[in-house]
Formats: sequence, structure tokens, C-alpha cells
Amino acid sequence: MAEALPSQTQANLRLPIEVHERIIDAIFDDRYSLVLDALAMLSSCALVCRAWRPRAQRILFEYVLLRDKDALFRLAELINASPELGTYVRKLALRGYLHVPYSLVVLFLTALRGKLPNLSVLNIQGFDDEERAANPPPEAQKELPTLPIHPYFPSLVKSISHIHSLSLVAVKFPSFGDFARFLAALPNLTDLFCLRVSWAVDRNQHVWRSVTPATLARRSCRISRSSRTMPWMGRAGRDCCPR
Repeated sequence: MAEALPSQTQANLRLPIEVHERIIDAIFDDRYSLVLDALAMLSSCALVCRAWRPRAQRILFEYVLLRDKDALFRLAELINASPELGTYVRKLALRGYLHVPYSLVVLFLTALRGKLPNLSVLNIQGFDDEERAANPPPEAQKELPTLPIHPYFPSLVKSISHIHSLSLVAVKFPSFGDFARFLAALPNLTDLFCLRVSWAVDRNQHVWRSVTPATLARRSCRISRSSRTMPWMGRAGRDCCPR
């Protein structure tokens, strides 16, 4: 019986839970090439034991990466079952095929409406050519020329008006007016990053006539008429546009 009991030395080798939590904290890495492995490892940590679950879940849901509508609906169901998980989300990334009928850019605004009160950073990024080759779309999924946004889209964007940082990469809006209204619905935005952002324009429409909302005008953004692509990069309100 005495031999079956752990010795005092063995008992003292157990690490405090705070040390475990610091190790779990170090797992996460939001760099594009590493984030998927980090999220998978955190998911495993959450299943190891009850002591690890709260910390692993808090970090796991701090950065949420969604690639398709199925992942979005699974997340929505999970948060509906455990609403506290939605309070953990600080960064949300939408990556994949965005110019499709069931675009994540549009769907997440309704599926997660009111469920992410602490969301601060939103990253929207379409697939590049290499990713398209590695991830072909389903046969039944038709890719559209632009984001499938509708007249009520700006009012839906107001549900995330509290975010402070927005990144747009490889995104095409139906018109400059749609793009402008999207930004105008985010009054608390302080950081803006745009790369390969463009819009489709009907040449018969005078899209440049006073479509810039007052919030954009105050940012003194100057846009060339000769190009419909704006490689913006910087802090909104100060140097978001080339001068």
C-alpha cells in the first residue's frame, strides 16, 4: 500500500495551474501560416481536462477564423448554446470565396448579430490565385463578380459598429457607393488596411457625384478617377490614402 502512494517528492513536481495556463497562452500564433495549427492545438487542450478548458477556450475564441458558411453556422449554434463564448471573441477573420451567393461577409452579420459584444478586429480576405488552386469551390457554388450585398447591408453593418480595426484584402464591391457606405457604418474605426479593394462601375452611372459620406470626407481621402482599385494601407483618418 505504501509503495502505491506517490512520494512527497513526486507530489511536489506537479505544476501550479497558473503555469499550465501560461503555456497554453503561448500556443496561439495568428500568423496566416501558423494560425490553423495553433487553433487545432488549442482545441485539443480544451479537451484534455476541466482545469485546462476555460483558459484554452478563452484563447481559442479570442481569434475566430471562418472559411465557409457551414463553419459560420456551427459557430452560431455553439454560441447560442454557450453565450459566454461569444464574449471571448476579439478578432474575427473571414477568408475564402467571398464573392458567392452565400458570402460570409453578408451572412455573419445576421448569424452572429448581437453575439460578439467585444469584437474589435475584423479581417476580410478573399482567396488569392494559389489558394484558389489548392481549394477549388464546390461545383454547385457559383462565383459572382462582386460581393452580393443588398440595400439593407449598411444597416446590418451597424451591428458591428463598435469595431476599431478593419482589414480588407481582395474584395470587390458592387460600387464605390457601397464601399463608402460600408465604411461610414463603422464610426469607431481607427485602423484601416485595404489591399486589392475594388468595385464594379456601370459606365452609364455617375458614381462620383457626392457619394462620399461625411465621415469619409473628414478623413481627407483622395481617390484617383482613373483607377477603381485602391491599395490603401495605414491608419484611417490620418494617412489611409496615398497623398
